[in-house]
Amino acid sequence: MNRKGMAAMSVAAVAVAALVMHGVAESNGQKDVSSKTAESTVVTNDNGSVSRSFTECTVTTNGSMVIEHRRETRTNMDAEGNMLETSTSEYTQSYPVGDSPMAVSGFGGRGQPALTLSGAKDDKPAVNTDSFLGLKFGDEYKSDKFDPDPANSQLLRAKFTPKKPLADFDDYFVYVTPTTHRVAMVRACAKEAVDPGLRPRRHYLVEALEKKYGTWARLRSWWQPLYELDIGSDRHVRLCLSGATDDYETVIAAWDDAILSIAYDEHEAIREEARKAAADKRAKRVSEAQDAF
Repeated sequence: MNRKGMAAMSVAAVAVAALVMHGVAESNGQKDVSSKTAESTVVTNDNGSVSRSFTECTVTTNGSMVIEHRRETRTNMDAEGNMLETSTSEYTQSYPVGDSPMAVSGFGGRGQPALTLSGAKDDKPAVNTDSFLGLKFGDEYKSDKFDPDPANSQLLRAKFTPKKPLADFDDYFVYVTPTTHRVAMVRACAKEAVDPGLRPRRHYLVEALEKKYGTWARLRSWWQPLYELDIGSDRHVRLCLSGATDDYETVIAAWDDAILSIAYDEHEAIREEARKAAADKRAKRVSEAQDAF
């Protein structure tokens, strides 16, 4: 969640997609329909490492039910081409034709149109991603007390209470830019794991976020239940179901890359001002000492 420009310096290949649809034998007077999309991306990171991802989505319907299957493979290599990590995630969902499906193609807000099968609704209203837990990204947040964020020196944070608190969550934090106090990130934290007995992929918080934003929650860790949703407009939501931090087991965080970029600029301006002040102070002390000798 660093500055937007530091997340990926260049995109070597983006959005290679193919769509194939065909009809099979009729069932109850309606044709089976199958569609397949694929997307491949290659991103060169700021440190020279290369991240690759390949995503395939298959959607089938027999006229009454729709089944969606998604497979995503991710690899990371260092600048010399050595493999650092690889992981694969597979998700499946089904629903009756006519119900509102998840966004299948488009892959989390990359600007591609969502796939619509015969009989499926395509008039779902646009999802509002401007706010999270009642706080609007980019708005000035006023508080009598801001504390430095121990995990990110570029931000200040304050506790708040949302109008609609989440069940079993204990604390809520808003993170703001250091000078203008604009909302950059919002977190909900639970000291105990929320419903730890549920399978992560089937956890109600994962399902709620997917339904809220109409996109898939992607697994982002090999060793813990950490999921992330790219909700578009440079905004993201990340959910860790257990073992999130030393103080909290379950944490949900939503942030805006553009506002984080502003926070980085403001932080650098503060540091530059401090460097100038320190240099002026030292020059003055040197001058005073020189006159005293």
